Amino acid sequence: MKNTSSRILLVDDEESNLDVLVECLRDEPYELVQAHNGEEALAQLQQDRQGFHAMVLDRMMPGMSGLDLLSHMKKDEHLQWLPVVMQTAAGSPQEIGEGIEAGVFFYLIKPFDQLLLLRIVSAAVEEGLKWKRIFRNLSQQSQIIELLQQGRFHVRTMEEAYDLAFLLGRACPNSEKVVFGLNELLMNGVEHGNLGIGFDEKTALQASGTWEEEIQHRVGLPEYVHKVVDVQFERYLDCIQVTITDQGSGFDWRKYEQINPDRILESHGRGIAMAKALSFSRVEYRGKGNQVVCVIKTDLPTGEECISMVSETPRTAHELERA
Repeated sequence: MKNTSSRILLVDDEESNLDVLVECLRDEPYELVQAHNGEEALAQLQQDRQGFHAMVLDRMMPGMSGLDLLSHMKKDEHLQWLPVVMQTAAGSPQEIGEGIEAGVFFYLIKPFDQLLLLRIVSAAVEEGLKWKRIFRNLSQQSQIIELLQQGRFHVRTMEEAYDLAFLLGRACPNSEKVVFGLNELLMNGVEHGNLGIGFDEKTALQASGTWEEEIQHRVGLPEYVHKVVDVQFERYLDCIQVTITDQGSGFDWRKYEQINPDRILESHGRGIAMAKALSFSRVEYRGKGNQVVCVIKTDLPTGEECISMVSETPRTAHELERA
């Protein structure tokens, strides 16, 4: 997707740092808006009617720090989805953990070069465009899907994965967050599971600009053409459960459940961690890693615990009535 007319908010208390960011990004198809401290940035975010697709944020600033600003954004349903690139002097596990807790999944470790900046900012903007598209499409979806109780689906392509994520997400509370997470996990099932594209291979394909072309090529090959990602949707009294199973050889999902400091400068590899943090009450991989169960809590009275969270298998409304 081309990033034309994407807007980025640059936040730093050092004028020289803002100058460097602007100089590095000026030839890219972005509209750049500057803020010189956290307070100014928050005002821009709340008052700018056009909105932003991403923000590049300095962690350490006097007054309202980067983490303080993120805390305010997290409380605002219109801002909490905005992808943030955090500038930090060190990529320690503690700092990364604090950033993830605050909703940051993209990092720049100072000093950084222009190519790294462009790669990370582009990845963040793509996420921002994805969120914008989710909000726009959800507003056009019929609400009848909210009546769905149970269903089974097969998808083969990335396009089908995207469409199914919207369909099932619309049937859940916090639809936009669920759509985002389902889209990430369904695309993983197609791309990494059925088509066998690993992390290192995707890195090389993206670097050469041939990733999308390779996806389309493999989908039509005889060894992949019949492979599907199986998706089961089940609504229970206390939760919704979506089980996604691909026909790949599996993988070590534990490496991707958290943002690994060794991979924070890569432009991909965040999908599972983001889905786990933003979209679901629980994400559980099973077997060799080619099946993942996503649980979404439905509205419950205050103080009542989601039954599916404390039992291995969620119970239906009939079973709960008999308990």
